[in-house]
Amino acid sequence: MTTNVQSIAEREELLRNVPMLSVLPANLLSEVAANAELRSLDTGEIVFHAGELATDFYILLSGRIQHPEVETAVADAVVRREVTNAGDIFGYAAFVDLNGYRIISATVAEPTRVMAVNGAAFRRVLSRWGKEGHDLLQVFALSYASHEHRIAQKAGWVSVRNAGKVYDPKGKAVVAVDDCSIEIRPGEFCAIVGPSGCGKSTLLNAIAGFDGLTSGEILLDGNLINRPRMHPKPGPDRIVVFQNGALFPWASVRENLIRGPIIRGAMSETEALARARELLERVGLSDIEDLFPGAMSSGMCRRVEIIRAILNEPRVILLDEPFRGLDALTKTVTQTALLELYDLTRKTVLFITHDLEEAIYLADRVFVMTTRPGRFKQTIAIDIPRPRDAKMLTSPEFIRLKEEAIEAVHEEAVKAFAAGEKEFA
Repeated sequence: MTTNVQSIAEREELLRNVPMLSVLPANLLSEVAANAELRSLDTGEIVFHAGELATDFYILLSGRIQHPEVETAVADAVVRREVTNAGDIFGYAAFVDLNGYRIISATVAEPTRVMAVNGAAFRRVLSRWGKEGHDLLQVFALSYASHEHRIAQKAGWVSVRNAGKVYDPKGKAVVAVDDCSIEIRPGEFCAIVGPSGCGKSTLLNAIAGFDGLTSGEILLDGNLINRPRMHPKPGPDRIVVFQNGALFPWASVRENLIRGPIIRGAMSETEALARARELLERVGLSDIEDLFPGAMSSGMCRRVEIIRAILNEPRVILLDEPFRGLDALTKTVTQTALLELYDLTRKTVLFITHDLEEAIYLADRVFVMTTRPGRFKQTIAIDIPRPRDAKMLTSPEFIRLKEEAIEAVHEEAVKAFAAGEKEFA
């Protein structure tokens, strides 16, 4: 492999000829070009291996790239056995967070020229571009999540496509959410923030199957679970943890935890109890299995609920402001427990919150919604390594991300306040 030295202007001109990137404003395109380099590759070279951590994505300028693991084209994804067209993009893992591992490998079939673009820098550019950047990022996220699910056989891919919800369509016609699209890849932790009444919980309820859509569709692992005139159904593949809690008050912690897996036949009582005790110990609750919910603090109840959700082996865990109302110390302890359980199980998580600091601390990506009608305004990529702890809350990168989030939501908070909504908290 040889690296070709060219000016930023020359690289920018090449990027301008790539259909998916030509829509970027000139200043942002120039920034992308500054984080790219041209490479000449010889026949037989390995561009990247399956399983390695992704740094760059690639634009084919000339030549031919092969993906040996791909037998045929994958529906709904830009994944082909061969990349042959100038301007085609490959190496989608670099579009996701720091846990973007290559699902397939790429080899050089004949002398080839590519442009390698730093994925983290590209995500930062898109995050500053507002809704247009969010929409473009979703195009890439869809491609990556689709082949991650279908080729790597990973479960928990949530695809929300142009979803809309209108309450009382024949009366006041309150538009709760409008034209919302997000892609959440298997095992990703995403958070949604926005003003009160912007439709965060409406969207979560649609994913959970509690509420139908007026327009658009929602898919789980490529299977349709919600669309207009469909009667969506909740299921054990999507577990919801609510703000007010849902533990059975008449049952002990032990009974609350093991009941679901036993009833579904997923585990024996012995297996369920052993797994429950293991998870309780991981979050510092090893001595409470005989207690009843009424004898525990709110923070302890939330940790038990999260463990119960994990024990039921869902594909997706949906959390609707579960820590709201907890005092600062209890919230920190509970957040840390959630992070530890997430690192242990890597379930797909969608977390609804008003707390910007909480969203950044927990998530891989934060989606910012507009005031009603709720639309996705911006995506903030949280490029902070895991595992995380409370020390990161004072790091320069965390402070930078928090400032970016505050700027993104401030305008929407003002709009919500002016419209008589409750101001963003």
